[in-house]
Amino acid sequence: MKTIFITGGSTGIGAASLKKFVREGWNVGFMDINRQAAMQLMDEVNCPEQLVFTEGNTRTRSDIRKAVENTVNKFGPLNSVFANAGIHRSNTILDISDEELDLIIQTNIYGTVNTLREAIPHIIDAGGGSIVINASDQWFVGKAHSFAYGLTKGALGQITRSLAIDLGPKNIRVNAVCAGTIHTPLVDKLFMKFAEENHCSVDDYWRQENALYMRGSVGKPEEVAEVVYFLASDASSFCTGSHYLVDGGLVAG
Repeated sequence: MKTIFITGGSTGIGAASLKKFVREGWNVGFMDINRQAAMQLMDEVNCPEQLVFTEGNTRTRSDIRKAVENTVNKFGPLNSVFANAGIHRSNTILDISDEELDLIIQTNIYGTVNTLREAIPHIIDAGGGSIVINASDQWFVGKAHSFAYGLTKGALGQITRSLAIDLGPKNIRVNAVCAGTIHTPLVDKLFMKFAEENHCSVDDYWRQENALYMRGSVGKPEEVAEVVYFLASDASSFCTGSHYLVDGGLVAG
């Protein structure tokens, strides 16, 4: 039985991925700042023998170390990591505060780097495995009012390439999943903020966003989870250093 460690595993893409791996028979260690959501998820999945949760923040490396150690102590060798945790804020270079810029960089870049630095030695000890990084369609395209988020996701796209080269000789594959808009609590929160600022309804924002996609709707977390599982599993044994769009054709248009 294989084991994966997932950050930001309590909601959204992380939670959908956790469920997918459990269904496929994997053990899953996961970490999140949202303990309440984690407990609800564990009750819903109801497979305590396949799960271990650690509360923590990816910006704090010691939290990551504890979470990875908890995972290895319960399940043994670590075969894969999904560096998923991240945040989004709407801003441009003209209006972003120092505090917000620091928060986004610390969470999306440093949080991912902290996760990888703690997980990779364990994957090496296991004889190799796979790394999946949650990048974004913004590795491929720029978007308005997304200065800092795009900056960090571009960095994660480059990290994917450099790690694939460095870790290939150690039998570790590294790929990024690059999603378009996915209906998650993170996006719900963002659209609620937009609606409040512009005195309109959240439904209006969702209608506008859905209309951007060929099928008339944004993605679902479960659709991204399928790609995450593929990239973590042996089915993608010849895939490394690549960025996999799950964007409903948005970039193609």
